[in-house]
Amino acid sequence: MSLVFSIVFLSGCWDFEEAERMDYVHGIAVDYQDGKVLVTLQIVNLANLGQSETGGGSGGEENQAAVARATSNTVNDAIFEIYKSAQRRLFWGHLTFIVVTEEGLKHGLLQEILDLFDRYRETRYRILLFATEDENVDKIFEATAIFDGSPVYTRLTDLANTYEQNSFISELSLREFFLQIKEPGYNAIIPAITTTEKTWTSVEAVETMVESVGVALLDSERRFLGFITGDDINGLRWLIKDTVRSNIQAKNDDGEPIADGVVIKPKISIKPNVKSDEVIFNIEIKGKIVVNEFIENMELDKLKKKFQEQIEKEVRHTYKKALEYQADIYRLSEVLYRKDVKTWKKINKNGQVPLHENSIKVTANLTLVSSKLDDQQPVIEIEE
Repeated sequence: MSLVFSIVFLSGCWDFEEAERMDYVHGIAVDYQDGKVLVTLQIVNLANLGQSETGGGSGGEENQAAVARATSNTVNDAIFEIYKSAQRRLFWGHLTFIVVTEEGLKHGLLQEILDLFDRYRETRYRILLFATEDENVDKIFEATAIFDGSPVYTRLTDLANTYEQNSFISELSLREFFLQIKEPGYNAIIPAITTTEKTWTSVEAVETMVESVGVALLDSERRFLGFITGDDINGLRWLIKDTVRSNIQAKNDDGEPIADGVVIKPKISIKPNVKSDEVIFNIEIKGKIVVNEFIENMELDKLKKKFQEQIEKEVRHTYKKALEYQADIYRLSEVLYRKDVKTWKKINKNGQVPLHENSIKVTANLTLVSSKLDDQQPVIEIEE
């Protein structure tokens, strides 16, 4: 009899939720339309994803993800509107990414959604944060990884995987975001994405892919300032400490390309030079560059100078573009705070140091490395 009672009490947790009785929220997008908050959820079927990857079961390529959306006055209330038609309990513990649209940023929805998920017990700080200028976020949820077709493995969920090959824009987790905004005078930088159908195709159709395009800027109060995208953001990659490798193109005086190279793990040094109440930040970028392609013949010393000039030009251009939004994109205010807090306390305004176009001096010092540097001309030359 005692054995029977033991079996009863050891039979498990009475309130345990079986996995097959839940649906899993994978991503969330927040927008503001017609005076209402629009919440869109991407919900994945983990059972079908497993069948697709192993090749077992039937219909592994079907119904891998569904989209649910609702509008209301707040993010939380819109989610509860979705709950009303949910067929099973929605589990938030596997939430992987958050996307906030431009209109959402303008109307303060980033603060709202961060406050909501920071308090909710199921969510984690590993969630990745993105911003987009796109009005139609459904396209983002339609994007899938090629070959396996799984919505779980896209640029929104594993940006670090491709970052080692091309360090353009690094990923940002909620943990990193919360740490950064606690720093004095810090302008938050959120990775900006869009979708493209111009790059990838398969046998079946043109593929919708997520593409990194730049960053969204927020001030120290988390207010939205604007987007910097395309070539305007190229200078940021040279001032990020975890840059692994990035492409750079040397150009002649007419702006035509003469060689392509890859800069490997650049090292950054920023030293504030204080004169009276003005600070000039001396920025030095060191790194090794591998020449991948010679387009024109050129002496190595001149070629290295062209690469260095291009990096310096990009850093200054991105800096000036950010100044149009009164943004400190390179976190220069924090540099001064760390290295000369006395001066920072004297000249800062709301945590930020006054900056102008001539507040930075940029120097790039590169070392050319390649197994074929002795071959300083194109492999095949075409006579004109």
